[in-house]
Amino acid sequence: MTIKLQLDGLHCGNCVKSVEKALNEVEGVSQVSVTLENQMAVLEGSANAETLIAAVEDIGFEAKLA
Repeated sequence: MTIKLQLDGLHCGNCVKSVEKALNEVEGVSQVSVTLENQMAVLEGSANAETLIAAVEDIGFEAKLA
């Protein structure tokens, strides 16, 4: 299943790496791609959106379903 999250608060490559790391640690995520330019995360896997959003918010960024 593909899930797209609109992100807010990413300012640099380190922000992207932090979000990718947090999302990869969520059970059920098999692939993550985060882009700085459009503030978007595209994920593959079986994790639910609420858990993914919580993982992003736990590290200080905002996320919502795109």
